[in-house]
Amino acid sequence: MTEYKAKKRPKQARSRASFDAILDATARLLARRGYEDLTTNRIAEQAGVGIGTLYDFFPNKEAVVAELTGRLMAGVVENMEQAFAEASRMEDPWAGVRHMVTVAVGSLVEERAVFRVLLRQVPFVPQLPVMVSSREAMAALSQRVRIAAGGALDLPMPEEDAWLISEMLYNALLEIAFLDIGPERRQMLTRELARLTYRMAVGRDPEA
Repeated sequence: MTEYKAKKRPKQARSRASFDAILDATARLLARRGYEDLTTNRIAEQAGVGIGTLYDFFPNKEAVVAELTGRLMAGVVENMEQAFAEASRMEDPWAGVRHMVTVAVGSLVEERAVFRVLLRQVPFVPQLPVMVSSREAMAALSQRVRIAAGGALDLPMPEEDAWLISEMLYNALLEIAFLDIGPERRQMLTRELARLTYRMAVGRDPEA
């Protein structure tokens, strides 16, 4: 049975440096060569650690990939929590929606080459507990946005509709982040996604 988690966590600074180097190396290899060419030997070589050190922490390459996925998704969730806090302080709801969608795309674009491999090439990643919990965290955030917006939303089935919007938004965010396009077109698509999200939730265009 394949193990998808680390065998142990580093406790000392030197061990932490090796642990982080392994994850960083995995990210670089995935971005450059994809998942099929990934091996523990290549990871160890790229990280500058012995293969024994890698196996001290991880039982296989799948566990390394799972740990990397967890680290990346934790960053996305943290960014979205911060974006929600910032949007909550904005007087203009449209500005808040635009800010949250922009942050979401930016969080994925920053590591888009790695995310694209993880979510498109690695069959077990979507089922990882960390992915499930991250999706649940994002769905919960959408409900908090709904509650904070109060009567400003036009949703016949508020809880269900907010969930549907968050699911559609998630997939659209991935597509925009993964496209091989320039920053200006990505910015345009991001703004358009924010506009459509606002329209679905409020029932009118922000400029209306």
